[in-house]
Amino acid sequence: MSATTAEISIMAGMNQGRWALTRFYAYIGMSLGLGAMAMYGTGGYNEDAFLYQILSIQGLIWGGTGALIGTGLAATLSTMKPSMLEGRVAPNTVPWLDGALLMVILASIAALFEPAASQISYEDQSNLIAGNIIMAMNIVFIFSAVAYIAYLFAPENFIGRIATGSAYFGIYAGGTALLLRWHESYMIDVEIGHAPVSNLYEVFIVLFMITAAVYLSFERRYQAKGMGAFVMLLVSAGVFFGIWLDSVGQADIKPLVPALQSYWMKIHVPMNFVGYGAFAVACAAGMAYLVRHRMEEKGSNSKMLNVFPSLEQLDQLAYKSVAVGFPAFTLATILGAAWAAEAWGGYWSWDPKETWALIVWLVYGAYLHARVSHGWHGKALAWWAVAGFLVTVFCFLGVNMYLSGLHSYGRLT
Repeated sequence: MSATTAEISIMAGMNQGRWALTRFYAYIGMSLGLGAMAMYGTGGYNEDAFLYQILSIQGLIWGGTGALIGTGLAATLSTMKPSMLEGRVAPNTVPWLDGALLMVILASIAALFEPAASQISYEDQSNLIAGNIIMAMNIVFIFSAVAYIAYLFAPENFIGRIATGSAYFGIYAGGTALLLRWHESYMIDVEIGHAPVSNLYEVFIVLFMITAAVYLSFERRYQAKGMGAFVMLLVSAGVFFGIWLDSVGQADIKPLVPALQSYWMKIHVPMNFVGYGAFAVACAAGMAYLVRHRMEEKGSNSKMLNVFPSLEQLDQLAYKSVAVGFPAFTLATILGAAWAAEAWGGYWSWDPKETWALIVWLVYGAYLHARVSHGWHGKALAWWAVAGFLVTVFCFLGVNMYLSGLHSYGRLT
């Protein structure tokens, strides 16, 4: 057995059976323990400093106790009911939970190298570390796109592994940078401190991470590496826009406007971008479908066809992506309405952002209706996935940049 094969076997074993189930229950227990700390711990839930409560000794005690209870519960249940070890939820979820924990650890280590408080200034944030990690993320995502494109023309296993590995690295770098940026906002000023999902620059990073994560979960499960070039091209286009945002001063940490000073922001915004990221993957699957369909129509003998997923598989992946994104976007819209009722006194006001969110919801709701109820497949739905994402981009970006309304705090400043 080669070293590479042994490495893959070890990783596969860690993410299956008892090991996966134990970690899954430990993570659930840890989450419940931290939730209990927020309700019953010393000092209760502190909206402005919960990040530090989690990382404090109190957080370690509550979270660690929950993790130990979860571990014990997993051991007991798996002994009483061995069939639980064959479930798919834990193996599919645990790698991402491991990744989230890794991001927290990396951010905690990086925080040790932040400049001293006397060297930190709101006017000049160039010496903060998160910006350097974000730039590394940008480079890696662009490199990943190039590697995936190279894989289409030269499908060597080494190139494919480099492409996939760099995409994973980009996700971890982005998550680490956002957590570190959260910490940096408190370093600048406790009154400024907030979760890093408050402006276009920050949410673009969230979008890159979720888009790549949704795609990589499909690549891992369905062996659809040939679609990676299209996904990472979309991510790279966003990366260049993010670099431009940085160049025009949109990357600085700024105080929250009053409308954003709410716990709803931490829930509504990430959930929204689960929808956006899944819709981006559906768009990439649609693009790949149209390219393959065109090549087959011309009778092409290109070796690239051996790398592309089949038309049927691409059609399925686009559908699965929308099926992931639509419930998340629906929940985000409902949460946004609840937030609006608290902030502005009404659930719906036909604000441009709300109106375009409704349009996006109708576009993808109609997609699912056409697919499930009327049996639509193929080229028409591929174009629909591409066009739907263009509508989504305008909802996310165009409305923020060009239309005013209650959501005008999202515009460039």
